[in-house]
Amino acid sequence: MKYKILIVDDEQEALSRLRLHLEHFSGLHSIDACQDGNQALAKIKELNPDIVFIDIEMPGMNGIEVLRKCMEPFPYFVFVTAYNEYAIEAFEQNAIDYILKPYEGERIVKALEKAVNRLERDKLAKTADDYRNLLLSFSNSLESRKNREFVKRIAVRSVGKTLFINVDDIVSIEAADQYVEVETSTKKHTVRESMDHLEAILNPKIFFRVHRSFIINIDHVVGMENYDKNSSMVIMKNQRKIKISNSRKPDFKKWMGL
Repeated sequence: MKYKILIVDDEQEALSRLRLHLEHFSGLHSIDACQDGNQALAKIKELNPDIVFIDIEMPGMNGIEVLRKCMEPFPYFVFVTAYNEYAIEAFEQNAIDYILKPYEGERIVKALEKAVNRLERDKLAKTADDYRNLLLSFSNSLESRKNREFVKRIAVRSVGKTLFINVDDIVSIEAADQYVEVETSTKKHTVRESMDHLEAILNPKIFFRVHRSFIINIDHVVGMENYDKNSSMVIMKNQRKIKISNSRKPDFKKWMGL
């Protein structure tokens, strides 16, 4: 990973020296610089740097004030200053390090490595948290669907009347542009619904989406046959054959207890 650095000091010579030490670090994406606190806040908002090396005593706004006024996501701050009296306050504001001038180049490298290590740890922790939250969300979704009351009838509206189809009578549902074709053992009905919506409201113990364009009723399945070397068809009671997508085939076999 490459890191973006911002260096802030009101003295040009101090900026140049700091840049010289940082440029020896191979893992940097960019090094930008500015010379007062107001510019620093603007640069942080514009560039979203990972690490800020900043002086404390500067015209207009000092380095501690810059840290306090930063909005999320916060960069990591390393203070580089000639004044030691701000150290406690800096660490109370969660600064990564505090370097007193004059300093050796190795001290800058050590602070940079410390900040980079913290960035890597925080990145791994965030990834783990995101993964846990995703699993929790998925688990809650499954639990919610398992405990949900599913529809027992589907409404089919036509001019002047509405018919109700018992879901037990549905053989299959096929996508057809902005509509779906709901097939029973005696007739096909056109319904203005999406496949995703019907899949969500039908009982998953009975209805299975074998293909992006097909949902079938397990109680109307009488068999399976090979379509070609890699594909299979499901055979319905009305002798209709519906292809099972390769991506859904393992789940379908498990669903059927095969």
